[in-house]
Amino acid sequence: MKSKLLPLLEILLVYAVMQAISIALRPTGIDGWQRKNLGWSYAGMLIFVGIPALVIWLARRDWAAYGVSFSDWQTNLDIGIKAYLVRLIPYVIGVGGAAWLMLDASKIIGGIFVALMELVGVAVMIWVVNRQKPVRSGRGNVIVTFALLLFPFGVGLAMNKLSVIIVSTVVWQFVFSGFGEEFVWRGYVQSRLNQAFGRPMRMFGVQFGAGLFITSLLFGFFHAFNTYDPAIGLASLSWGWALSSSMAGLFFGMLREKTGTLVAPGIAHGLPDAVGEALGKIFGWM
Repeated sequence: MKSKLLPLLEILLVYAVMQAISIALRPTGIDGWQRKNLGWSYAGMLIFVGIPALVIWLARRDWAAYGVSFSDWQTNLDIGIKAYLVRLIPYVIGVGGAAWLMLDASKIIGGIFVALMELVGVAVMIWVVNRQKPVRSGRGNVIVTFALLLFPFGVGLAMNKLSVIIVSTVVWQFVFSGFGEEFVWRGYVQSRLNQAFGRPMRMFGVQFGAGLFITSLLFGFFHAFNTYDPAIGLASLSWGWALSSSMAGLFFGMLREKTGTLVAPGIAHGLPDAVGEALGKIFGWM
C-alpha cells in the first residue's frame, strides 16, 4: 500500500508546487507580457516542465525510466511521423467535422464527437505500431520534420503575415507544448504511476497498467481549464475538451508504452500543434 501511496502523494505535491509558483508569478506581469508579445507563456511552461525534472534530478533517478532516451530514435521518429498523420483523424474529421456540424468541441456533445475520432485514431495507431519495422536511418524523417515545421513560415512569408508570434507559436507548440507536456504527463506522471501499479495488462501488443488510464484522465481534466481564466473573464470549465483530451492521452500514452521513450509521443503531440496552430493564426482560424 505504501509503495502505491507515495508516488501518488509525490505527484500531487509536484502539481501543488507548480501551481503555487505559477500563481505567485502572475502579479509580476511576466505572464501577460509574454502572451502579448510572444503569444504564449514560456515562464509558465518552464515551471510546468522544470519542477518534475528537478524532482527526478534531485532523487537521482534514471532519466531513461521516464522516457528521456534516444534509444532506437530512428524507429521511434518514424513512428512519430506516422502518428502525426494519424492525428489528422481527430484534428480534421473530429474538430473540423464538429465545426461543420455546428457542434462546439468545448461542450459535451462536440467533445463526444471529437473523442470518438480520437478513439479511431488510437485503433489505427495500434494497427500501425504492431506492423512497424526497425528503421536504420532517421535522416529522411528528420528532413520531413523540419520541412513541416518550416512550412508555416513559408506560408506566412508568402501572405506577408510572418511575425514573431507565428515563429513563437511553432517553437512553443513543438518544444514546450509537444515535448514539454509529454515529458510531464507520459514521462513523469505515467512512469511514476507505472512504478506504483506496474504494467500487468497486455492488449493489442501493448503492455500497460493503471497508470495509462489515470494519466489520460488527469491529462483530460487539465485541459478542462482551457476555457478558465478569470483574469480575462473566462470562468467555465471545458468538459468537452476534457473528454477528447483524455482520449488523446490514451493515444500518446499508448505510444509511450509501446516505444519506451518520449520521441514518438513528443512528435505526435508537438508537430500537428505547431503546424496547425501557426496556420490557424495566419489564416485567422483562431
